[in-house]
Amino acid sequence: MVLDLGDAALARDLAAGGLFVAGCTLELGVECDLLVRARGDELVVAARVVFVNESGAGLELAERVAELKEQLAALIARAPADEVVTSTYNDEADDATVAKRAPNLHDRLRGLTLVQQIKKAQHGEMSERVVLERIYGKTVWEPLLRNPRVTGPEVARIARMGALPRPMIELIVTNGAWLQIPEIRRSLLSNPRLGTDQILRVLRMLPKHELKLAAGTTGYPHPVRDAAKRLIRELG
Repeated sequence: MVLDLGDAALARDLAAGGLFVAGCTLELGVECDLLVRARGDELVVAARVVFVNESGAGLELAERVAELKEQLAALIARAPADEVVTSTYNDEADDATVAKRAPNLHDRLRGLTLVQQIKKAQHGEMSERVVLERIYGKTVWEPLLRNPRVTGPEVARIARMGALPRPMIELIVTNGAWLQIPEIRRSLLSNPRLGTDQILRVLRMLPKHELKLAAGTTGYPHPVRDAAKRLIRELG
């Protein structure tokens, strides 16, 4: 499978350890190789299918060692930055369609004051929100999550951030609508900062086949896998 960062702009998801590939027909649990390209450079990465729906498949990297992360970071850094595209994790969300920013949007949003960043993140359109998160990172995570038009893919991307403060994790975990979205649940479970009570809250939302998958997914922290195994035994 070939992933061209210049076309798909899924660099941030890839760096976090997974991505959604629209139109992918591989079955759940299948392992495959991703050929990642950026401006003539290529890198082969082993991946595993961890989620499937009518729109495509969600993949997680099978290897996440330090050397691989460095190689991916170098490749991503060389990817074109003039396009920002979001993938659709939930085929039921009308607002999870692909969005591209205007050519000058990046320049227009750079250099905002903190107050302007927060205001724009709380009320901005999808294209603006994507660029804001790319420029300002954790500074705008909370106002982005409080934007009433924030989409599932945006929440999922923030939910997997290892530096996400615990109050923001709790904000996501306590949102019942967000927990209905499989990609958000997987992002939360992959976050090492997820607390014990939060782990159980998310795991209890999983269908039994996903719960079994979580118990054996090496990309999840040990407490998540262990809690999934205990829950499976409790459910019989």
